[in-house]
Amino acid sequence: MHKIETTIDDQLSAYRSTLFELLAQPSISATGEGMERCAELLLSILDEYQFDRVEQIETSRYPLIYAERIVDESAPTVTFYGHYDVQPPGVSDDWESPAFEPTIRNESIYARGAGDNKGQFLTHVFAFDALSRIADDTDVNVKLLVEGGEESGSTGLIEYLGDAPTELADTDLVYVADGPMHASRKPTIIYGNRGILSYQLDLKTADADLHSGNFGGPIPNAANELIAVVSSMFDGDKVTVEGFSENVNISATDRELVEDIPIDEMALKSDLGIKEFATDDPYYERLLLEPTLTVNGLSSGYEGEGKKTIIPHQATVKLDSRLVPDQDPDQVFERITNHVKRENPDIEVTKMGSFPPMKTPIDTPAARPLAAALKAVWGMDPVEMPLLGGSLPAAHFRTKLNVPVLVVPYANPDQGNHSPNEHLDLDCFRNGIETTARFLQKFPDDSGL
Repeated sequence: MHKIETTIDDQLSAYRSTLFELLAQPSISATGEGMERCAELLLSILDEYQFDRVEQIETSRYPLIYAERIVDESAPTVTFYGHYDVQPPGVSDDWESPAFEPTIRNESIYARGAGDNKGQFLTHVFAFDALSRIADDTDVNVKLLVEGGEESGSTGLIEYLGDAPTELADTDLVYVADGPMHASRKPTIIYGNRGILSYQLDLKTADADLHSGNFGGPIPNAANELIAVVSSMFDGDKVTVEGFSENVNISATDRELVEDIPIDEMALKSDLGIKEFATDDPYYERLLLEPTLTVNGLSSGYEGEGKKTIIPHQATVKLDSRLVPDQDPDQVFERITNHVKRENPDIEVTKMGSFPPMKTPIDTPAARPLAAALKAVWGMDPVEMPLLGGSLPAAHFRTKLNVPVLVVPYANPDQGNHSPNEHLDLDCFRNGIETTARFLQKFPDDSGL
């Protein structure tokens, strides 16, 4: 057995205990619950591990936690990114065990944040510790940056990166362990992520809801009118907003990677409880290589039990658009606004937030040692994906630091992040630690840096 494997297995119980301590601390950035205490706890945890410097960096939102271990100023530098904030747990009755009381069952760790993202970013910390225990002074400088606002817009991180931070000036690679691995449970390398644009449409047509018998027909209906405008933005599964898909930059290599991504369509449909997909396009081509426009929620009029014969005077619809390289969220928002205003100038269009898409070249040298590390740990070649379907603030590292960003999810495909009973499989947690350790052993020699 490889020396690093033995060391990780010997320390695994202690690593789990540390993870459980962090999982037990609420850290909900949407409400602020537990955020200050979690930052303090994370600082104390990192102080116990193999870093030369650990500090809290204040922002206008929640603080960043920064740690570093510098072995040689001339050596390559890897920055590991993660986030200590989590989504609200939701209804407690939906959880089989309390969200902030980490529990092991069915070979998985159940808790809010287990996979997203406390369990994943701590694997890097434990990897550093394991390497130090075998006296493996890898020729790579390691930095860790953990933010507290990923689940609520990453305001603090964006602010920090916009100020050209000296701490990250020498970074050669940003490494992100976040999200679930491929549905096949094969290790996964992702070279970028779709961007996101969230927005809201509001329409008011009268001063109050009106009786549909007394006024129905001649009086405008806010729900009907807003639905009509939203419908005008689609033709089947395609977006019809003028200019929406301009500036899309998908390479032939990206398309080749997508063609090789394994998928069991029948199993996926069964798992999701759907009869058919919404498109005739190949699944991953539509998911990863084309922008989308999605209705997230629509509210108007009477929504209680029974009936109430009214004409709604107000209507609201919340939407998002997932964007692909090289779309600009601000430009896309402008085009959506222009479309809506042409259809109905009385509709108010409000931007709720955005992340740009991000893409690292597939031939980046850092991918070679990463693929080798994944194969050594998981026993199989990784699935390579040009983009992640979701959106990550990692895009800001790419644009602000101009360095490669690789997303390497360690969590199981069914982790349930953002849902009740979120969980991280024990083998994913353990293998994540070893993957990071082996990557750091291979990176200096195999990356060409």
